[in-house]
This record gives sequence, C-alpha cells and structure tokens, in this order.
Amino acid sequence: MENHAPLVSIIVPVYKAGEYLPACVAGIRAQTFEGWECILVDDGSPDGSGHLCDEAAAADGRFRVIHKENGGVSSARNAGLKAAGGRWVVFCDADDALAPCALELALEAAARCPGDLVCWRLARSEGELPAAGWRGPAAETLYTASQRRVYATTVDGHSSCNKLFETELLRAFGVRFDESLAKAEDYMFVGAFLDSFFAARPDAAVRQLEAPLYYWRVNPESATNKRVAGDRRGRVEWDPEEFRGYARRLAEEYAETRAAMNGWQGMAEEDLAPQLRTYLRRFAFAVWAAGQLGERLPADFFTAGPVAELLDLMRRHRFFTPYYLLFRLRLEGLIARCYESEESGRMTLYRRLYTLTYYTLLLTTGHRWKQA
Repeated sequence: MENHAPLVSIIVPVYKAGEYLPACVAGIRAQTFEGWECILVDDGSPDGSGHLCDEAAAADGRFRVIHKENGGVSSARNAGLKAAGGRWVVFCDADDALAPCALELALEAAARCPGDLVCWRLARSEGELPAAGWRGPAAETLYTASQRRVYATTVDGHSSCNKLFETELLRAFGVRFDESLAKAEDYMFVGAFLDSFFAARPDAAVRQLEAPLYYWRVNPESATNKRVAGDRRGRVEWDPEEFRGYARRLAEEYAETRAAMNGWQGMAEEDLAPQLRTYLRRFAFAVWAAGQLGERLPADFFTAGPVAELLDLMRRHRFFTPYYLLFRLRLEGLIARCYESEESGRMTLYRRLYTLTYYTLLLTTGHRWKQA
C-alpha cells in the first residue's frame, strides 16, 4: 500500500499515564478522519507507559514513539513538534480523550474558512464527547484580533489541546513551549501563537466550534501536571521596573478589552467568569506591586472604573473569588498578602481567606456563589 504524508500530526506527551494511555490511543485510532500520524513522546516515564507506546506503534504504523529523558511536558511537546510531519498539529495529553469526529469536524471548518484558527470546546465529562458520525449544531463563535486577549483567558482559550495549529506558522515564528515554566505553559504558548497568528493574518479570526470535542482529565501524576525540577516556590518573582504605574496601565488595557468585547454582554457565563476572575487577580497584583514600589494607587481605584465594574459584575453573576470581598472592603494590605500567598505557593493564608470570604458571602447574601 502506498504511503502518504499525514495531514495532521497528533502530539501526545506521556508520563505516568499507564492507567489512561490505552483509552487515549484508542480514541485517536477511532478518528473518522484517517490521514493522521500520532507522535507519542515518552518523557522518561517510570511506570511502563513507554512500553505501552511501543505496543501502540507496533499495532498501527501511524503511531511513532520518541523515548527521551524526563524534562517535563513542555520539553516533550517540543520534541514532538520537531518531529511532526503533518500540515496541522493537534496536542492531546495521554490521560485525555479526543472525540472520534474531532479531526474531521476541525478540518472541515479549516477548509470552509481558510486562514482562520479552528478550535473547539472542552468537554466537562467524558460522557459529553460526541460519537463518531455526530453531526450536531454548526454553532461557532468568532474572536477577532482585537478580542484575542479575551479569548486566551476563557476556559477553552488558554488550552493548547483544543486547537488546529498550522505547522508552518509554528515553525515560521519559532513558537515553542517554554521549558523553564512549571505552570501556565499552555497559556504562554497559546498567547505567543495568537500574537504570531494575527501578525501574519490581521483580518483572520479564531473560529471556535461550539462542540465539546476534547475531554480533559485531571491526573496529578501525568506529564501535564508534573512539576519540572528546579521549580522555585516561596517568593514572587518580578521585575520592579516593568510594573511602575501598573494599575493605571492595567485599567487602560481593561477598557480596551472591554470595548473589543462590546462590554461583555455577548459572552457566555462559562467564558465570562474566568475573564472577570483573571482581571480581578491582576488588579490584586497591581495592589501588591504598588505596595512593593511605595506607589499610591489612583484615588478612585476602588470606587470607579474597572475595579468597580468588575465587582458589580461578579456580584450580579455571583462569581466567587476570595479577592472579591477584600476589594469590596478596600483592604489593600490583605489583598497584597492574599496575592503573595497564592502566587508564592505558600497557600495557607490564601486558603483561609478563601473559606472565610466564601462563607461570609453565603451568610450575608443568602446565596451560594459560583466557585471556579
């Protein structure tokens, strides 16, 4: 039989995933679009996962295996990127699952709207994944260049595992995972790609298929949850000179982002919640940074502008974060200490404030608030 170059390269980093890897491999093999290759990157896994990778490759020639020393999920994904031979790249973690129709639907959208970045929803449970042959509603959500910052911080936006990446663009702009990061590597990778994508195609869009085609499972021992060696904990790392006047600049950025999204009205709650929580946390950093630099916050910092609007929106939707009540009470010192506790990894104070503020809101408002 004649061999053809694969159209899609699926990259799977593997570390301590023996319990779930067979199901992941089976889901990839069940794709209704067949022109793919799967690169299984055994990241020095000590539990026999590497042997399972070899078995998959022996059973189906579309699977390839890279065995390497442990370096973390970013290192594994970068190794897969280097070896990818397809026009498109899709990332899938070894303890997760792709819907059988995922590649088919994504490629249909890419052919129908050439130049757009096609992505899809994350499933909240494995049972949400549609079966092979599913032809559900064709609903799509578009994000333009001016809205990319918002998209990157939505529930689905910051994931690297629900997007059809163009290999040529990844390589042309040198977009890679930062192997020095112990967390947020997906967010940084997607952000860098979106910047490059819209620099190359300012009139294109992120085209999100409103179908849950990828199931994300939380497995604390997997490659994506393993902390790389040398992770520094216990202090907040930052460049003081970079953040002078940060509260003012963040307020300007918020206003621009809000305008790009037409005042947030069109966003579904599941996308709006992380957006508001992220911005309030960033304003908590602004409070912390101002204290470190000996700067005064703007006189109306808590009473007008972005912070006031964020608090009103969070109250209206009852989106909970421990920062909400601290900002409502204008407790600058406690806001800064809460941020430092969360960011540095010394979580004791953060957890206490989380519990205290949640039950205070429950008792004072009579309503349960939606937790992240």
